Amino acid sequence: MHIGFRTSGGRGEYEVVGNHSGFNALGLEGWTFNMRWPDGIVRDTGLWLDPAESGKPRLRSMLDSPIQISRIVAPMLLLPDPTRAFRSTPDTLPIIRAKEYTITDVGFGTESEFSGVADLVTFDPSFITVANQGHADDIGVAARWSRIEAVYEQAALLPSGLPPLVTSHKDFIASGEGIGRQLTTTVNNLMSTLAASPGSSYQAGLDPLPALESLLGIAPPSGPTLPPPDELGEDAPEVSARSAHQYRLAKIRGASGRRFSAEVRAAYRNRCAFCGALFGGIHGVRSGIDAAHILAWSQHDLDVVQNGIALCKLHHWAFDAGILMPTKEGEDYYVRFTSLADLVDPMSMTRLGADGERIPDEWLPDDPKHRPSAAYLQRLYADLGVTFRSDV
Repeated sequence: MHIGFRTSGGRGEYEVVGNHSGFNALGLEGWTFNMRWPDGIVRDTGLWLDPAESGKPRLRSMLDSPIQISRIVAPMLLLPDPTRAFRSTPDTLPIIRAKEYTITDVGFGTESEFSGVADLVTFDPSFITVANQGHADDIGVAARWSRIEAVYEQAALLPSGLPPLVTSHKDFIASGEGIGRQLTTTVNNLMSTLAASPGSSYQAGLDPLPALESLLGIAPPSGPTLPPPDELGEDAPEVSARSAHQYRLAKIRGASGRRFSAEVRAAYRNRCAFCGALFGGIHGVRSGIDAAHILAWSQHDLDVVQNGIALCKLHHWAFDAGILMPTKEGEDYYVRFTSLADLVDPMSMTRLGADGERIPDEWLPDDPKHRPSAAYLQRLYADLGVTFRSDV
């Protein structure tokens, strides 16, 4: 389940999307929403799910000075003030610029709670999606909060004028008070002071966190920034696919990952399982075939060949993006497109092959035990919330 943005006239509105713990949006009409931050503090957002005369429930603010979820979450994450006028945003990079981007999704973590007695949702924000008309990106809330806490710890070392503003932000978050325009003002003042600080290359209006980290010599942690895909839910397939890609990249690092890559490429004889292209086996030339994990985020040690598949660069990208998937039907394997394929240029899709095409045995490992595990594939579909185009 997540809070999603929908364009509506000049300024868009927010609604509740998907399911969680047996609840959906219609079952939450009239409920209020609390938010539990990664520091454990629970605060009242002042939001409730208004059934509305149109029959389309929307999140509304009950406060005297109304504030929507985007302007609650953004300043807490040290982000510039967003806009709900999505159609007026540019299509350029970077996405995050004050009043030129929209927060389009706020994900609910697995520990979110639903109280039917109090008609109250207490959600743990797991990720947000930031977007303009040309681009979108996902930010893991817990990962970004860890970076902010690292800046808090060294705030006294920042150039003059910045320490009291960072401390003010820290103290307000720690107070547990409801979020209003006061915190947005603090972030705006911090950005203005940062832009004028000696030694800072920060451009006013952009995300201030990287610039603060740079001034303090803090390197952002490497590795995945989103929650694992199996913690994101079936209603956010695009976010789940991006999360899976992050965890696959993290998994291939290290000796175990290198051994896995070598074993998978050898089992497939440097051949792409989706198109049959043979890009490898040339002495002294790096293979053009990648060893992709099927499940990279499991708690178990899955650096085994049956949890891998050999793919060319193009098909590896499409697999990581969740656009196409291998399926096992009986003893045979097929390539099937997901609903995300509808977002890709149709002419470009022809380069990925045909939906439902059988994978020839000679493109797969000779030993059936080394072929993709049906159990791993089924978990992949469930964790990513995969909907195959043929099922729609």
